[in-house]
Amino acid sequence: MAGALSSRPVLADETILTLRGRFPKAGPDGSVSSSLSDLDALGRTSFSTATPWHDGVNEFSGVSVKNYLGAFGAAPKTIRLVALNDYSVETDVAELIEADALLATRRNGQAMPISDKGPVFLLFPFDDRQELKHQSYYSRAVWQLTEIDIVA
Repeated sequence: MAGALSSRPVLADETILTLRGRFPKAGPDGSVSSSLSDLDALGRTSFSTATPWHDGVNEFSGVSVKNYLGAFGAAPKTIRLVALNDYSVETDVAELIEADALLATRRNGQAMPISDKGPVFLLFPFDDRQELKHQSYYSRAVWQLTEIDIVA
C-alpha cells in the first residue's frame, strides 16, 4: 500500500482504514474496511489548527472519531491506533472524543497522500485548547493511520 499511495491522491474507492474487533456492524472476519468515499459519507467536519508537523495554520477535514465509531455501533473504552510503519499507541476513546479528535483525510481541501501524512491522520484541534498542546496528545496524533483495533 505504501508504495502505491505515497505521492498520488487517494482513489475514492480504495481501502484506507480498517476497524477491527467486536462491534455490531463488523464483517464475518471481525472488521470493516473504509475507503475515502465511505469516510466522507459518515459526515465531514473540519477545523483549522497549527501542528508541530506543518507550517502555519492548516484546515483539516474528515470524520470525527465519535461519528466513525458510532457508524459501526462500536463503543469501545480503549483502542489501538496503528500506522503504516507499525507505530501504534493505545488510547482511551473517551479522551479522544472529549478532545474532538478527527480522522482527517484532507488538508486545505486536498486528499492527503502518504507523503503528506495521509491518507488518514488522527488530529486534535490543538489551537482550540492549550491542554491539547502536550506530548500525551501529540503521541496520539497518528499519521498514515491504517488500522484501529478495539482493545476493550
